[in-house]
Amino acid sequence: MKFLFGSVVVIGLALAGVYYAGGFATFDPDEQGRQVRASIAPGMSWEAVVDTAGEPKHYQPILRSVQKFPGGGEVEFFKPGPKNPFRRESVQSRVQEGSLPHGFLIAYVYSASTAFTVRFDGSGAVHSIDDAMTMNDLLQMPRD
Repeated sequence: MKFLFGSVVVIGLALAGVYYAGGFATFDPDEQGRQVRASIAPGMSWEAVVDTAGEPKHYQPILRSVQKFPGGGEVEFFKPGPKNPFRRESVQSRVQEGSLPHGFLIAYVYSASTAFTVRFDGSGAVHSIDDAMTMNDLLQMPRD
């Protein structure tokens, strides 16, 4: 019985040590997301954004579409294309060869209340940073 009690105490102390010494006690993904979003500015290169925010899983090229109307009018609009797996070399070569003429999007999700999308132009520079829809938005909960 003493051995069992001693084992539980030792395991508890080990878990507490990992929790506090490993930084899990102070980890706040919302704060991390807000700090990263604040450090991204229009004009930054996509490489600097990825170095700051981390490598995303996907990116989406922005596609140009034209809607034609029966009276002869046309409306041009841009929409996100399919998600492509993010590989730094692939994005770099596509930006250099100009195969992303309308730019691309990278989405970052940090928590249920902190997410944003970075829009890049055709040269790979940040065009804009927009808040993305989160679970808190769907449940109509206030942002922190």
